[in-house]
Amino acid sequence: MSVDKTGSQEDPDANNGALEDADATQIEQAMRWRLILGRFADDRLGYDRLAQGGGDGVEEGAGVGGLGGMMAEARGLEQPLEYIYDREHAKRSHRQAGAGGGNGLTVPAWLKSVRQLFPQEAVQVMEQDALMRYGMKELITDPKILRNAEPTEDLLKAILQFKHMMKGDVLDAAREVVDAVVGQLAEKLKNDCGPALHGAVDPEQRPPVRTFRNTDWRKTIRRNLKNYDPDEERLVVERIYFKHRQRLRSDWRIVIAVDQSGSMTDSLIHSAVMAGIFASLPSVEVKLVLWDHRVMDVSQMVDDPLEILMGCQLGGGTQMLPAMQYCSGLIQDPLKTIFVLLSDWYIWGEQEQCLAMAHSLNEAGVTCIGLSALDGECRPIYDERFARQLAGCGWFVAALTPKKLAEHVGKLLA
Repeated sequence: MSVDKTGSQEDPDANNGALEDADATQIEQAMRWRLILGRFADDRLGYDRLAQGGGDGVEEGAGVGGLGGMMAEARGLEQPLEYIYDREHAKRSHRQAGAGGGNGLTVPAWLKSVRQLFPQEAVQVMEQDALMRYGMKELITDPKILRNAEPTEDLLKAILQFKHMMKGDVLDAAREVVDAVVGQLAEKLKNDCGPALHGAVDPEQRPPVRTFRNTDWRKTIRRNLKNYDPDEERLVVERIYFKHRQRLRSDWRIVIAVDQSGSMTDSLIHSAVMAGIFASLPSVEVKLVLWDHRVMDVSQMVDDPLEILMGCQLGGGTQMLPAMQYCSGLIQDPLKTIFVLLSDWYIWGEQEQCLAMAHSLNEAGVTCIGLSALDGECRPIYDERFARQLAGCGWFVAALTPKKLAEHVGKLLA
């Protein structure tokens, strides 16, 4: 023990403790920067020196929790990060990625370690980057990985993009993910849109009488197909659905036509769910049409967005005129029809014909809505010139969230 000039005594254990604290802080700072910058910053951070000695003059394992333990934790976090983000160096071609700390990991092992080591928010970001930025298609082509992945809208979009590659167990796992995401989205949109649409609901409407004559055979068979027993060659019915045997003309008809080109995937997902929400209103009949260079009427599945999304065909050209012509044939009472057309408006060779039909629909009294986006972000890339021309035909043209669309439609139905 030593004495300073003032006569106070210095405790060597306290000095060692201060040194340990300083080294612990240094290692923690280096560890944080290492996670951000990657292994190519080791020299500048002095990371190798810290890893070997745990700091100057401090034995590995000393300190609160142990400096060695901190380094072990750092190495554990580095491996799954390097497995993904070392690809960025190769992608940019300014460094060779080489074999990093994530070398030897498999995709299932990587996914497991990510879930164990990082909070849920970070897991979602890393899974999204792995799939969308670095093309790790194993995330959507391995049934075990699919079932363990976080069910998010980004994963749903990837499944829709690559579902043509899926068969057997992979397709079954993909359907489970789509069903989970659609269920979450539907619940959220119902809560968001319910107040806006509440005024359009007829409180006197009653459910159909549950009798044999009122059985909805089409819906009953479709909803119970998953219970088909191939050995017995019979359909096991868990639930029977009913409908009114006689129904007067609906007060309103909403015709929704969605561009299913790849750039409109977000809008397609939200449109499928919103169509089901609109169809649940007793005074509203919904027609849902998907189009690219083809036209596909999926109105019979409007209450089952899972089947709509798994049956859609992303891609193809953008030929809007045939879709507009088909949808015009669905209009029976123009003054009681809302026509919602979703597209990025990048159409070629038929702009004049489309604008002429848009003008005639508006003149006939149809309430026409043109959307360049229908999702939570509303950041569309679209042909602004055509959108302005469409607005000049008397259409309401915008990019809306589902809640804003529900508010707009709710005012029209009131």
